Amino acid sequence: MSISPSASRNIHRWTQDLHLYAGLFLSPFILVFAFSTLALNHPVREVTAPPTAASRTQSVTVATSGLGTLDHARSILRQLELTGEIDNVMHNTKAGRLTIPVSKPGELTTVQVDLNSGVATVQRKANGMAAALVYLHKRPGPHLIKFRGNWGYMTAWSLLADAVVYGTLFLTASGLYLWWFFKAERTFGWLLLAAGTLTVGGLVTAITLA
Repeated sequence: MSISPSASRNIHRWTQDLHLYAGLFLSPFILVFAFSTLALNHPVREVTAPPTAASRTQSVTVATSGLGTLDHARSILRQLELTGEIDNVMHNTKAGRLTIPVSKPGELTTVQVDLNSGVATVQRKANGMAAALVYLHKRPGPHLIKFRGNWGYMTAWSLLADAVVYGTLFLTASGLYLWWFFKAERTFGWLLLAAGTLTVGGLVTAITLA
């Protein structure tokens, strides 16, 4: 079954428009991942310690059941009026202590709850914009799946991360499709594709066999 010339032109035009508009929409997200990759690859050593807010303490009501669970940690954070992504909940039975690290981009708040006295100590540490970009780059991550995505903003970010991946795949496929129609660029395009494939394949092989 052959495609008529008019249908082929319509497909080409729609692909070209989608390639352009999808690229414009996704470019800010791709820039975030690009800059955060640079921050990961070339970390800047802090000259001075990042600013840390003074600790505060507050009495909380600690339920005896469900210690170490996500719902239990959320109930404590609500009392402390804290929001963020709960990274983990660590219950030290021997010491009678509950530790809840809560993350936001560029910020880490650690909550220590004395289960005997019911007093929570809250300490906030700000890490700066570079750390915020690195945090977003790593999330969603593969660790602690039972806790991951418990803050609404990070759930939205994980959905956007998936959208960027699918969008990048579409840009790649549509770019290859559009390139194929530029006959004058086919030879040079083949050379670049071959060079890229050999570079990636050679590097992966070298790392695997090292």
